[in-house]
Amino acid sequence: MKKALKAGALLIAGAVTFAGMFLVTLWWDARQIKDDYFDTRKGTLTIQDVNPEGIGEVARLQSDSGLAVQFRSLRPLDADNPVPVLLVLGGHRTGSKAVELFGQPAGFAIVAVDYPYDGPARIRGVPQALRHLPAMRRALLDIPPALSLLVDWLHTQAWAEKERIVLAGVSLGVPFATTAAARDERLSELWLVHGAADNRLWLQANIARRIDFRAMHFPLATILHWLANGPTFNTAARIADIAPRPVLIIGARDDERTPAGQTEKLFAAAREPRELRWTDGPHIEPGRRQVLDALLEIAVQELTGQEASR
Repeated sequence: MKKALKAGALLIAGAVTFAGMFLVTLWWDARQIKDDYFDTRKGTLTIQDVNPEGIGEVARLQSDSGLAVQFRSLRPLDADNPVPVLLVLGGHRTGSKAVELFGQPAGFAIVAVDYPYDGPARIRGVPQALRHLPAMRRALLDIPPALSLLVDWLHTQAWAEKERIVLAGVSLGVPFATTAAARDERLSELWLVHGAADNRLWLQANIARRIDFRAMHFPLATILHWLANGPTFNTAARIADIAPRPVLIIGARDDERTPAGQTEKLFAAAREPRELRWTDGPHIEPGRRQVLDALLEIAVQELTGQEASR
């Protein structure tokens, strides 16, 4: 009995020690800003697999570093001259399908990007999560260089207005789009839709929607923030580097996913020129037609100076 208790105690002590070492290592790694990785990861565009899809394409680009990015584009039917490009980074499940949410664009092109991750969309259980964790972490770090690789491609397209490539980070895409725009000055404007200034707090609010046990909210959000290399994607710090390019911040008046006051703090962190606009209703989701219509209205106004057709 004593031997069994001693073995059990040693096992628990070993597990606690391993968990502590893992968290310390994760904390240390997360504090290392990964800009050098972004510089080397982008590489040079070497492969273009572009398949026409109506007035647009479904495409995959790859650089000599092995970085790949998949996207879909949609252009106006009567685009005889170069048009502004709205480059959309939304939720990881929506990805390139975002081109389907706004209908046929008029006066500008839409390019929607998939996250550079080829693992399962839904993770089931701890073993599967641990198995795919390195790929998920790398996919998040690959987003800024992947967007820059896509800008390289857009600069070769006759239909794209090179001086008006606008990057829109939507919901989950906000911190990654901010970092990409801060690093790539070819992105002429940055739009942040339904996002937060404090990404760890945003994670905590969304964890609270799924887990009732309040004591777990802060530690889980902190660990997820470290896993996502949160300090590298510090939205409030990165947004200050966009100026003198314009920043448009769009908040939702009844946003159930973004903590109160975070939209205003994000606006305060930006430098001029900056603009704050609001949509009525809740957080953006593919099935929320009223919210999507309001965002389309804003996009058309900002890109063409006209009202969206109904």
